[in-house]
Amino acid sequence: MAETELAGGCLKWLSAGICKAETDDPTISNIFGYMDSRVSEIPAGSDYLIFMPWMYGERAPVSDIHIRSGFLNLTPEHTREHLIRAVYEGVAYNLRWIIERIEKEYKFPLPSLRVIGGGALGHPWMQILADVTGKKIEPVRNPQEAGAVGVAMAAAVGLGKYKGFSDLKQVVGVEYTFEPQSKNREVYDLLYSCYRELYGDLKGFYTRINAHRSH
Repeated sequence: MAETELAGGCLKWLSAGICKAETDDPTISNIFGYMDSRVSEIPAGSDYLIFMPWMYGERAPVSDIHIRSGFLNLTPEHTREHLIRAVYEGVAYNLRWIIERIEKEYKFPLPSLRVIGGGALGHPWMQILADVTGKKIEPVRNPQEAGAVGVAMAAAVGLGKYKGFSDLKQVVGVEYTFEPQSKNREVYDLLYSCYRELYGDLKGFYTRINAHRSH
């Protein structure tokens, strides 16, 4: 198990802060769909802006209660839309780091990733995940209800409705498939390598500034 502290929560932070005006706008029915449309206008890599999604500290790929989020390499040319896309990408960098550790340390290959939860409904974010990680991304059907469906399926196995869990592969449907785009690989490899360095470079700073805060 490799649980990152915040993923979709970072998008909720965007909706409550950076996009608050649109969140409160009654003419916009889906704030996440709105943010997706803005993200699609910005090139891969957000013009070399990096966001660290460690708002509550982190559990994986590093365990540290002191680290926090931030934007790095911000310039006057960056717009609000760049900030939004950088948040999407920052979560993807963190996920790639987790995947690489799982594959290297535990010899557990992950050629594709099944995705559940509300974030799986956002096509731009799913494409970003595919491009950053280099993995095929497969959101399941009705991803927001996947937890409840999983519990029901487990109960069905226990009741003998299915012979075993392997039979459930016929039941779980994939809504869409997102393949990595090679055109974005170079910029994401560069920014990901920089992202990996940030924790080591800033760990002492975060510990010093946050050691006396309540967590």
